[in-house]
Amino acid sequence: MRDGGCGKEKFLYHVSLIMHHISFSDMKDGFTRKKVESLTLGEKLKKLRGDFRMSLAEISKVTKIQVKYLEYLENGQYDKLPADVYVRGFLRSYARYLNIDEQAFIKLYERERNIQANLSQSAPKKTFNVKNIDISSLVVTPRSVVIAMMCLLVGGAFLYLYREFQAFAGAPRLVILSPASGTTVETGDIVVEGKTDKGARVSINNQPVFVGNEGEFSGKLILQPGLNTVTVVSINRFDKEKSETFSIEAHYTPSVAEVAAEDRTQVNAAQTFHLEVAVSEAPLAITLEADGTVVFSGILKPGELQTAEAQERIKVTSANPAKTLVRFNGTPAEPLGSDGIATQDVVFTALGKQE
Repeated sequence: MRDGGCGKEKFLYHVSLIMHHISFSDMKDGFTRKKVESLTLGEKLKKLRGDFRMSLAEISKVTKIQVKYLEYLENGQYDKLPADVYVRGFLRSYARYLNIDEQAFIKLYERERNIQANLSQSAPKKTFNVKNIDISSLVVTPRSVVIAMMCLLVGGAFLYLYREFQAFAGAPRLVILSPASGTTVETGDIVVEGKTDKGARVSINNQPVFVGNEGEFSGKLILQPGLNTVTVVSINRFDKEKSETFSIEAHYTPSVAEVAAEDRTQVNAAQTFHLEVAVSEAPLAITLEADGTVVFSGILKPGELQTAEAQERIKVTSANPAKTLVRFNGTPAEPLGSDGIATQDVVFTALGKQE
């Protein structure tokens, strides 16, 4: 009878596991019906995918979830997944595609995640006996310092060359942060934001946009009612190109004022010109004057954009023309000047920059 206590504990443990998965339903004929749910989240996902006869790659393509994360979900490897807020987003996308209640997926994931966390906390931790290390025998000499410095320099040079080779051999990184493809809006414009490699040139529907020091970019896009196709192109300094194309659905009706304004713009298009001004690195003092009216005077920061429109002339004053970028009537952006000396009253007319 020595094993009696141990057997009783095992029996109670299995009973508790079974009760954890039992859900009670209605009473009929005096008897209680019980339903035992034994499938885990991963098993449910595998079964649903099998019912739809779809591979992980096909699911990844339609839900935009990486294949490795789908594998982790199906295998119950929650410790390899990103933060919970992203996992919930994965499950919502998966459930919406399969037309299944997304909250059921999320609740099952949270329950299993908590069980795994509790088990990992209750597991005995291994302890290691660390022996004291006698560092008295470690002597730093000028020779060892020189060797260490040379190793660091060689390693740094190798890493730099490797990154340069990667940039030369491959296309630039291009990530669209917003909006998501297939987004529906009820306005006539939208802001496209993303990230690319440092020094790359970016255009949205063939319109150049300014790129920040860390590769971040954004641009405002005018939408037409209905389906709009947006193409973002990034070209690095080695002329390697990468593009992303997505669609935006715009549901709005142009007002009478907007239609009239558009008609006036078309009539006056040949009579006016515009100039866009930005800075490439540090904030600079900029003054922008259009037909005798100062439209901007202050500090312009990287990533910001000032625009002026005129019929006769636009004057630009900059503390550093070489770091000031101007774009005349939508042409590619170029520096205002070739040196870093403050310049006053650089004049633009309908014919361009006046030398």
